[in-house]
Amino acid sequence: MYRRRGTTAQSLPYPPGPRPFPILGNILEMPQSKFAIAYTRLGEKYGPLTWLTIPGQNILVVNSYEAAKELLEKRAVTFADRPRFTMLNEVLGLSDYFAFTGYNNNWRKQRAYLKVPLSAPVVKRDYSALLEVKAQEYLERCFVRPENFLAELNRTVAETTTKLTYGRLEDRRGRDYIQLSYRVVDIFVIALQGYVVDLLPALQYLPSWLPGMRFKRDAATWRKEINDLEEIFFESAKENMLSDEPEARLSYMSKGLEGIHQKYGEGTDVQQRSADEMALARSGLQFFTGK
Repeated sequence: MYRRRGTTAQSLPYPPGPRPFPILGNILEMPQSKFAIAYTRLGEKYGPLTWLTIPGQNILVVNSYEAAKELLEKRAVTFADRPRFTMLNEVLGLSDYFAFTGYNNNWRKQRAYLKVPLSAPVVKRDYSALLEVKAQEYLERCFVRPENFLAELNRTVAETTTKLTYGRLEDRRGRDYIQLSYRVVDIFVIALQGYVVDLLPALQYLPSWLPGMRFKRDAATWRKEINDLEEIFFESAKENMLSDEPEARLSYMSKGLEGIHQKYGEGTDVQQRSADEMALARSGLQFFTGK
């Protein structure tokens, strides 16, 4: 859990933790691998809540079920916000994505789009047949090659998620939705691995041609890739609305677009309609990236 400096007006003491060094804070205590083990050891030394400070942000490590339930369930409104991923949100420009956006109107809008389609009654009504078919396919694949059960499970989950979201596995040009979605996931993972700009956010304002600014050049390339992929998925979803294929018309994106069109009609409040369509498109990617 992360909280920025100065976000609270209360002068209450922070939970215990290792003493921070000047400027560096606790950056030397931050684990580079085996995070769960490292944070568990901090809990053994400092208790269920451990406070760490690194340049640009503070980190609260929660090491007990009771503390997690108290903070994340009973006080969910207070602690529902996201950390400041400088590279991902500000440099790469993904702050509008549901998984990374703060607790704001954009987050609530995308959550509303996801809430109903993922509810048990809707899943049972619209997607039971798809889930049954994919479960049967998985068992058949495991029967033929039982040693590949884990790879086949990943494949089945990817196919199911993609068909549920877009209604098909590829568009009319033969572009594979699963491979395109994996590319988006790869970019997210790389951007979340940690860059110097996450520790020193002011670096994002320096020119990209300076030495050490490769992260800005990488971000520009990745941002274009993501924009292109968003366009591919969105245009395909609009095509699916006119499709005669039941799976395509029942997909999350198709039904969401139909709802937006019914809400606004033609030629009314174009700006708000476009904003809702973009929120829907980005929420659709969460089915795959969040699986």
